[in-house]
Amino acid sequence: MILAAAACAEGKGSPPPELMLGWEMERFHALPEPGGLRDQIAGEMMRCRAVLNVYGAFQAFRGSRNWAAWSKSNQSQWAIVSQVTELREAHGRQ
Repeated sequence: MILAAAACAEGKGSPPPELMLGWEMERFHALPEPGGLRDQIAGEMMRCRAVLNVYGAFQAFRGSRNWAAWSKSNQSQWAIVSQVTELREAHGRQ
């Protein structure tokens, strides 16, 4: 799901279901299930938040013209891009 979100942000794949759900929640300002945050399916909100963060970081990184300057001024997003890049490399070796 994380790698799929990064690939989607780069225009190289379809959004994973968690990303599509995250977009719907943002668009409609609503949770997917009735009730509050704790009434949601276990782990679903964390997965949605993770893929939204990955997608956003990769979109920002992709849109930057000066990656070195961007990485210095966007350290939290750069950390996400770096970690996902390492994950891709590790996944490619398996």
